[in-house]
Amino acid sequence: DEPAWAKNGSYQAVRLIRHFVEFWDRTPMQEQTDIFGRRKYSGAPMDGKKEGDTADFAKDPDGKITPKDSHMRIANPRDPEFMKKHLLYRRAFNYSRGLAANGQLDVGLVFICYQANLADGFIFVQNLLNGEPLEEYISPFGGGYFFVLPGVEKGSFLGKELLGI
Repeated sequence: DEPAWAKNGSYQAVRLIRHFVEFWDRTPMQEQTDIFGRRKYSGAPMDGKKEGDTADFAKDPDGKITPKDSHMRIANPRDPEFMKKHLLYRRAFNYSRGLAANGQLDVGLVFICYQANLADGFIFVQNLLNGEPLEEYISPFGGGYFFVLPGVEKGSFLGKELLGI
């Protein structure tokens, strides 16, 4: 349903998420690991050795290695059909703004993702995450949705189709 100038563009979702680190740090390490579905010190999936390893949930259908309600398993169940429809490319950046007015650390993530369709990408995955155990340790407080123009081919320029030139 997009206009011709939007062809091959992307939708960007940005979310600002504050982490309640003082509360998180009082949570037992095994519970932290279960909540994320990754090992705390290496970042590796529970069935992997390093952060870049891909979890194999098919080998753990009952969630004995990686809990079924872990953040990484809910957000990306590693199912080919799921990924085909709900694919998004994501990146998170840490931020630190010192101390908040209440004396606690003001730290968190700027989460950014790109997808062809917001409803099938970010919004769908975010709805899956509603009610996850991680929710009590974070608080989204800002962000937005944006359209990113398609890339530029040699001899052209950004927004050429939008400007009708």
